[in-house]
Amino acid sequence: MGLIRSVLRTVASSVTRRGRLRRVALLAALILAGPSRATAHEIPATVLVRMFVKPDGRTLRLLVRVPLDAMRDVEFPQRGLGFLDLARADVVLRDAARLWIADGVELFEGSALLRDATVVAARASLSSDLAFRTYDDALRSVQGAGLPVTTDVPWKQAMLDVLLEYPISSATSAFSVRPALAHLGVRTTTVLRFLPVNSAERAFEYVGDPGRVALDPRWAQAAWQFVQQGFLHIFGGIDHLLFLLCLVIPLRRFRDLAVVITSFTIAHSVTLVMSAAGYAPDGLWFPPLIEVLIAVSILYMAIENIVAPKVHRRWLIAGGFGLIHGFGFSFALRDTLQFAGSHLYSALAAFNVGVELGQLVALAVAVPVLALLFRRVVAERMGVIVLSALVAHTAWHWMLDRGATLSLYRVTWPAFDAVFLGNVMRVMVVLLVLGAVLRTLVGVRRKRAIAGTHAAQIAHGVRSTGSAVLLAVAVLGGMFGARVAGAQIASARGARLPGVGFAPWVAVAQDSVRSTMSGVYTAEQATKGKEVFNGMCVGCHTSVSQSGPDFAKRWMGKLLWEFYAYVSKLMPDSAPATLSEDEYVTGTAYVLKLNGMPPGERQLSADTLVLQRVRIDTLPTGDR
Repeated sequence: MGLIRSVLRTVASSVTRRGRLRRVALLAALILAGPSRATAHEIPATVLVRMFVKPDGRTLRLLVRVPLDAMRDVEFPQRGLGFLDLARADVVLRDAARLWIADGVELFEGSALLRDATVVAARASLSSDLAFRTYDDALRSVQGAGLPVTTDVPWKQAMLDVLLEYPISSATSAFSVRPALAHLGVRTTTVLRFLPVNSAERAFEYVGDPGRVALDPRWAQAAWQFVQQGFLHIFGGIDHLLFLLCLVIPLRRFRDLAVVITSFTIAHSVTLVMSAAGYAPDGLWFPPLIEVLIAVSILYMAIENIVAPKVHRRWLIAGGFGLIHGFGFSFALRDTLQFAGSHLYSALAAFNVGVELGQLVALAVAVPVLALLFRRVVAERMGVIVLSALVAHTAWHWMLDRGATLSLYRVTWPAFDAVFLGNVMRVMVVLLVLGAVLRTLVGVRRKRAIAGTHAAQIAHGVRSTGSAVLLAVAVLGGMFGARVAGAQIASARGARLPGVGFAPWVAVAQDSVRSTMSGVYTAEQATKGKEVFNGMCVGCHTSVSQSGPDFAKRWMGKLLWEFYAYVSKLMPDSAPATLSEDEYVTGTAYVLKLNGMPPGERQLSADTLVLQRVRIDTLPTGDR
């Protein structure tokens, strides 16, 4: 062991002198500082990181809370039966903060990397501590005296709270962050809050490492980021590429190709916007259904190519299937629109532009290759059949696999109330606009058939365009009127309209999100749920396994509908999805009670819209 210590001292000294690989030097120092017994532990399955970033004068503060057991290869001083020795832990905690946190987060002021980070404080805290619900509470806690040294804290259940400070030029600069903390766990979820000087707080939640994130992006930054994302999404999803291939395989004239692609583009743009605006079903079953329908669309186009391509009406089929693919595109935005800052609609438009650019690049490659293939290698009709058969084979297996996944979900139909009717009216008028646009495309396609002189053709185009504009104005007015009427009816009945802005999976209105600490179930439901749990679940689970740190790591901060969906589809282990809805609801209530979330006067239900507006938490939403 003396030889190993000597080698490590030499390595650490050499690395420090050169100013490189600081991580190795710190790791060596930590090993030297601790006892000679090796205590490496496994990577935690799930890790929740909480972060605050706040510029203040000439200083940028970064507050971070991570579980202590995510600090691997560190020997924390212990006493008794695995309790953290707080009297001797200060130096090791600071070194761990530098090694695992400070070196894993890069902050930028403009384009300049902020250096010379100072570890102002590193404290151990209890997992039940609620200081990180707000920035001010977290700052007071980290700068405070810390836990008494006599506190019995199992080191695997302790949290590490860290305060880092960076020198900056101005608190109003444009800041960005490149976090690299995914290595802390198998699945690392980070909740980051940025508190700018002159605008509202921004919240981010992401899994893994998202790359460089502009904390308060400008319009151009957000647009460029989402153009890139849309472009890459086309080439990251082979199903969309195969659909495009099936669309264009039998097309040889540029005019036919332009009309078909334009129809597909308009259609998927409409449903992309509708989904982002909150007019798509929000049930768990909807994304799997769309995936199945995308596979069906590819299979249909491939079969039509084999049997008898109907080029003259392909634009109509492309538009119909484009509506489905638009929902598929919207799912790619679920976790990333939060990075658009206040430019959500600009980001949405930019994403769509990126998708179209990706499609054009794909077509620019595919169309000449197909033409060359049919001219030099194989006869066109035979080539169309062979390629379409290969695509159909793939789509058939996709359809079966995705259908099996869809069958695991329970479809929840919406309530037929004023809100539902208002949404239906808005969808109908959007479809009318889409129909008018597609009809205009038909007129353009048939312009050669229009009788008369060139002047008559121009007059016909003006009339068609004017009609389309008038129809668009009329239906948009209808949309606004339907929204107002729906809001008034819903208000009169005490109902709540969906959050204004983007879909529930992007930004649910904050006043409509409740915490499980605000009483979302009744005591009677929990009592009944205990009987269900003891009768159906005790064979594989215990009340201990469904509460405490394990439950918190997996579910804390998530929406209640995620937990309910998991339980109702996969439990009990011996016969999944066989209990009644009431049994799953009351069982969920009992698990909430096990985790210290109090009952209230309101009964818990299986309504998806209700469950999506409840967050599993240890404190009320308004107190975070």
